[in-house]
Amino acid sequence: MRPGRPKKSRKRAGKNRNITYKFLTRMKAKMLIVFLIIIGMLIALVGRLAYIELKSGDKYGKIVLNQQEYSSKTIPFRRGDIVDRKGTVLATSTDVYNVILDCSVLTSKEDYMEPTLSALAQCFELNTDDIRTYVKANPKKRYYVLAKKLPYEEIAEFESLQNDKKTGKNIKGVWFEKEYIRNYPYDTLACSLLGFTTSGNEGIGGLEDYYNDELNGIDGKEYGYVNSDSNYEIKAKDATDGNTIVSTIDANLQSIAESKIAEFNDAMKDSEHEGAKNIGVIMMDPNTGEVLAMATNRTFSLQDPWNADTDKYFTEEERAKTIKQAERVELKKYYSTDEIDAMADEQWSAALSEHYSDEQLEQIHHLALLNQVWNNFCVSSTYEPGSTAKPFTVAAGLESGTLTGNETFYCDGAETIAGHHISCIKKAGHGMETIQQALENSCNDALMQMSYLIGPANFFRSNFSRYQQIFNFGLKTNIDLPGEARTDSLIYTEDQLSTINLATNSFGQSYNVTMIQMITGYCSLINGGKYYQPHVVDKIQDANGNSVQTIDPTLVKETVSEETSATIRQYLKGVVDNGSGKKAKVDGYSMGGKTGTAQKLPRSARKYLVSFIGSVPAENPQVAIYVVVDEANSEDQAHSYYAQSIAREILKEALPYLGIYPDEEKTGINEGVGITGEGTPVEQTEAMDSEVPTEAPTDTTGQ
Repeated sequence: MRPGRPKKSRKRAGKNRNITYKFLTRMKAKMLIVFLIIIGMLIALVGRLAYIELKSGDKYGKIVLNQQEYSSKTIPFRRGDIVDRKGTVLATSTDVYNVILDCSVLTSKEDYMEPTLSALAQCFELNTDDIRTYVKANPKKRYYVLAKKLPYEEIAEFESLQNDKKTGKNIKGVWFEKEYIRNYPYDTLACSLLGFTTSGNEGIGGLEDYYNDELNGIDGKEYGYVNSDSNYEIKAKDATDGNTIVSTIDANLQSIAESKIAEFNDAMKDSEHEGAKNIGVIMMDPNTGEVLAMATNRTFSLQDPWNADTDKYFTEEERAKTIKQAERVELKKYYSTDEIDAMADEQWSAALSEHYSDEQLEQIHHLALLNQVWNNFCVSSTYEPGSTAKPFTVAAGLESGTLTGNETFYCDGAETIAGHHISCIKKAGHGMETIQQALENSCNDALMQMSYLIGPANFFRSNFSRYQQIFNFGLKTNIDLPGEARTDSLIYTEDQLSTINLATNSFGQSYNVTMIQMITGYCSLINGGKYYQPHVVDKIQDANGNSVQTIDPTLVKETVSEETSATIRQYLKGVVDNGSGKKAKVDGYSMGGKTGTAQKLPRSARKYLVSFIGSVPAENPQVAIYVVVDEANSEDQAHSYYAQSIAREILKEALPYLGIYPDEEKTGINEGVGITGEGTPVEQTEAMDSEVPTEAPTDTTGQ
C-alpha cells in the first residue's frame, strides 16, 4: 500500500460531498420555484373559476348539464290583458296545460307503468295501448306530449291521484307544462277594434296588433338535472308578463252601438243580402279625442276568426273581384305588371298553377276574403263624404274672412259651371237662403255659390286646399290602430283643382275621406277649434297594475277660432231642429249635426252611401257620433234617415248612461219611429234624383 493514498481519497470524498450539496441546494431552489409556480397557477385557476362562476356560471352550467342528464323548458310569459275604460276585460290570457310524459322515469321501475297508465286513462281518457306502444319503442324519451291545452280543472283530478299517499306513490313520469291561450270573454264584441292573436302571440289587426310589443312579455327558462327520484334540481329565470292595455272604449257603449247596427241589419236584410254593404259607428269625446265606441256590421268570433263567415258579406261579383286582386298580388312576385295585364284568362290560370297548388290557391282566396271581413271600416275604408263636408266648407269661408255669415244665396235648383250642369238636391230650388238655411236644407247650389265668394279660382284653390289640410283631409290622423287608410292621393292638390272640382268638393264629392278623419275634424269644429289626435288607449300598466305610460290628450293644432266654432255649432243645431237632420233628434236633448248622401262611383250604378254626424248637447258638446250606411239593402238607398235613425237609437240609450241629461222640453219628436226610419215621411231635402259621371260631371249631388 502506497503512503498518502487514503489522504487523496478523503480529499476526493470531500469534493464529492460539496458537489452533492450544491446540487441538492440548486434542486431545492428549482423545486421551490416550480412549487411556487404551481401554487400561483392554482391561485390563478381558482380565481378564473370564481370569475367564470360569477359572470358565466349559468352558461357553463348548462353545458355541463347538457353533457349529462339535462332537462330544460321554457316558462311562457302571460300576454297582457286589454280592458275597457272601466276595467272590463275584453281580451285576456287563460292558463292551460299540456300533459307531458317522461318515458325514462316511467320505465325506471316496473311498478310505475300500470298505475300511471290507469291514472292517465281515468283523468284524460287516453288510449293506454297507444301509450304503452310508444313507451316500448322510446324508453329513454324524456318529452312526449299526451294532451294539449287542458284547463286546470282536468289537471286537478290527476294531481289529486298523484298526491294521494296510497295511490300516488307509483304514479310517476307525468308532469304538466303550462302555457296560455287568448280568450275574449265577449267573443264578437269590438272584434274589428280588438283584433286577435295567432300562435306565437302575434297580434293580427286592432289593438292586438298595434300594441303587440307592449302586450307581449319575455319568456323565462327552467333547466336542471332530473335525478333518480324524478325530481328536478332546478335553475330557473322567471318569465316577465306582458303589460295591460287600458282602452278608452266603454264596453257598454260598444255593446249599444253594435246592438243597434244588428237591429238595423236584421230589419233590412233578406235571404240574399245583409242590411247594408258596410255600416260604421264611431262615438268620441270631442274634448279629448278619446274614442268611446267603434263598431261595424262585419262581426266575427274572436275565439275562432279563421272560420268567419265570408259568404254573407259579398256578392258573387265582389267575391270574384277580391279573389282576382289577391291573385294579382301573387302574380306580381313572378311577372311584371305589363305581363300580367296582357294575360288572357287561360294564361292567368296557367301562371298561377305553375307556382301554386290548388290547395295553396284556395288558402290565398280564403285569406283574401277573411281580410275583408276583419277589416275595420271605420279606419281603413275611404269614400266620398257627401254633405257632412259642408260645415267644413262654411268654416273655411268664415275663418278665411271670405264669408261673414250675413250672406244670402238664391237657389234655383242648379248651377252651370264650365259648361256642366250641377243639380241641387231639390231641383225646383230652395229659393233665397241664409248660410244657416243652406246647411239646414243641405243646398248644393248655395255651397257652390259660396265657392265663388271665397275668391277667384287661384285664391280659392289655395284656400280650399289649405283648409282641407288644416282639417286633416288627405292626411292620417295617426290613431293608435293599424291599417289607417292614406287619402293623400284621393284629395285634389292646389294645382289639380279645376273650377268643376272646386264646386263638387264644396259639398263633399270628388274627394275621399275615412270615418276617423271626418269625426276627428268635426270634433274640432264644435269644441272651439281644437284638433285632438284620436286615440283608443288611455294608459298602459304592468302586470302588477303599475302605470307604465299614460296617453294624455294630444292637441295637434288649432283648426278654427272659438268664434267660428260657436257659429258652426249654431248652424248645426238648426240642421237638427229645422232641417235635414230632424230624424236624428233625441227628444229632450239639444243636438247639432249634419246629414250626408254621397252618390258612389260609377255614378250610373246609382249606389249611395248615407251618413249622419252629430253632437250632444248642441252648445257644449260632450259626445260626438258618426254613422255611415254604405249601400243599404233597399231600392231607395239615398236617404240619410237610415244613418240618422241608427244614431238616434244609439244616443237614446247612450246619453243617460253617460250622465248627459235632457236640456230641452220633450215634444214627442220621432216617437214611434223605428231603427230604419219607418213611419218617417221622406222629405224632398233627402231625395237624390241625379247622376254624376266619373269624369267632368254634368249632374252632381251630395246631400
